[in-house]
Amino acid sequence: MPRSKEQFEEIRNKTKENILNASLKLFAEKGFHGTSINDIAKAAKISKGLTYNYFDSKQKIVEALFAKAFDVTKFLEIEISKIEDPYEKLKFLIESTLNMSKNNDEYWRLYISMALQPEIIETAKIMTMGFFNSFIGGIEMLFKSIGIKNAHYEARMFAALFDGLGLQYMIDNDNFPFDEMKEYFLKKYSKEGIEALKKLS
Repeated sequence: MPRSKEQFEEIRNKTKENILNASLKLFAEKGFHGTSINDIAKAAKISKGLTYNYFDSKQKIVEALFAKAFDVTKFLEIEISKIEDPYEKLKFLIESTLNMSKNNDEYWRLYISMALQPEIIETAKIMTMGFFNSFIGGIEMLFKSIGIKNAHYEARMFAALFDGLGLQYMIDNDNFPFDEMKEYFLKKYSKEGIEALKKLS
């Protein structure tokens, strides 16, 4: 019995997802330059030609991976918008973002490798900076709403802490005290912690 249009679409979506998952693992393990389309095809257990039917280059695969990651952050933005208390917004943001980093460290490795080698793919750099600037802008507005002076610089410091924790965890995830650092981060940006921060700014 011939497949329906919906069945073909389902197969296509599964194959595309398979390619992306295989690529993410390989990019995390071997780096962008160290991974070939042939490597990706083998890991996805499909032919090289079929891989090119979905993505005509590694660049397009990376772009799709970044787009997929940003879809998750858009979901977080929607959830955060439902919270009225600014301190609860910060708590939710810290917990959600750090947990995502821990549970999806391959994405974090990809992000770090692209950030350190922006010449690899200009489009991914633009996508990353667009997200980063949006993130900084949102945190800055949140800090302003609770009376933090120099909110722009504090927002950048906040983002730098995320990046630094993620990088350290990526380098030595077996020994990194993830849960303890998360609690420290939450305490630093709790209502009490921010009141102390205001006095210093």
